[in-house]
Amino acid sequence: MTGSSRRFLAAVLFTALLIVLVNLAWWIYYRRTEALLETQLSRRLSSVVQTASAGLSRTLVDSLLAGDIDAYARVSLFLEKARAADSLSELFIIDENYFYLATTLVEPESTYFLARLNGRYIDSLFYGASTRCTVTPTYETGDLYLKSAFAPLLSASGVVVGVLGADANVDYSDALNDLKRNLAYSTAISLAGGLALGLLFLLLQRRLNRAEQQLFIGQTHTYLGRMVAVVAHEVRNPLMIIRASAERLGKKINAEETGFIVEEIDRLNGIVTGYLDFARADGPFLSGQQPEDFELGDFLAGVRKNLTEKYGGTEVQWLDDGESRPLSFRGYRRSLRQVMLNLLMNGVEACQAARKPIVLGLSANDHGHRTEIIVSDRGPGLSHKEIRRLFTPFYTTKQAGSGLGLYLSQKIVAEMGGTVKIESRLGHGTSIIISLPKVPRK
Repeated sequence: MTGSSRRFLAAVLFTALLIVLVNLAWWIYYRRTEALLETQLSRRLSSVVQTASAGLSRTLVDSLLAGDIDAYARVSLFLEKARAADSLSELFIIDENYFYLATTLVEPESTYFLARLNGRYIDSLFYGASTRCTVTPTYETGDLYLKSAFAPLLSASGVVVGVLGADANVDYSDALNDLKRNLAYSTAISLAGGLALGLLFLLLQRRLNRAEQQLFIGQTHTYLGRMVAVVAHEVRNPLMIIRASAERLGKKINAEETGFIVEEIDRLNGIVTGYLDFARADGPFLSGQQPEDFELGDFLAGVRKNLTEKYGGTEVQWLDDGESRPLSFRGYRRSLRQVMLNLLMNGVEACQAARKPIVLGLSANDHGHRTEIIVSDRGPGLSHKEIRRLFTPFYTTKQAGSGLGLYLSQKIVAEMGGTVKIESRLGHGTSIIISLPKVPRK
């Protein structure tokens, strides 16, 4: 991972962590607020039902169960005062069958209408599962949020004969729902903002990467330019002397090794030439050249012939018959030939590296104002990652090579006003499509 990638990843992680922590803090605050209000209401209801149950004597409870009208009136008045004092929705007494013995409802019903929701809490008091008051969680009924509390009522003999219950409207539920809704909105907005910030970071990082790459190339040009004179004088001239000596020696003693020497010297000379071309890549490649009219089919046939002669000891198969239909073209013949040979030699080396037969293709098509030249091979193909980096200086998929051939070829094509497109699949070869504009005649 490069330094710029690490910086981008660190920025993304920091932004994501900041967003998560801020939203987590707000949601924790919401949950704690909800729990605090719930606890306070539970304590208030528990206190109400315990106080009210303690205020009803066992004798009065027995009289209420016996149907005493006076006892009913006294209990109803007591319940109403307790309800009003604590702003409750309802205060009531029911028996084990959920029948009302007394209630503060304006229009009392015969049975407790929330028995289905709160029955298990009431039954726990009647059947001894719980001996003290019980409080339910907040529940929803219709458009209301309610909370209930229950306390046992004992007869003179100490038996649970009734349950005193209190229902309270959870009046803070609307405020909590509004807070929850606002938190959901803020979370969505912060996530969207984080995504937008991440995209901004990505764009800035890409620009920074391009700037770093350009700076790297510029520095490389500077350093390499200082070395060009030394390389040209101290390396190239001795190479030519060694090559000429090897050729003369080969003619005298007819040794096969001299051919290897010449081949390796040519390879080294090509690398030196590539570095020299790269060193002047900021300048125009086409300087001193004039566009000329030529027949593109004959031109491509000549390139095929040059390549076949270069690899005379190796069989080169062509995907076409070697003949292209007549196609007039006006362009930079010498530089275009350099690009074609470089691409074709890459195809040959790709096939050889994969130990596959050398199968190449070279054709041209006319598309109105533009001309397409397609160079293809049946080598091992390229991955998407390799294709993305293929035109980067000094990047190569070959074991031996400078990694400058495709970079310089693209620079030449771009100076001609053209584009280079690569289509490749692993195991199915590679096609390089060069699209060139037609140079107008003056």
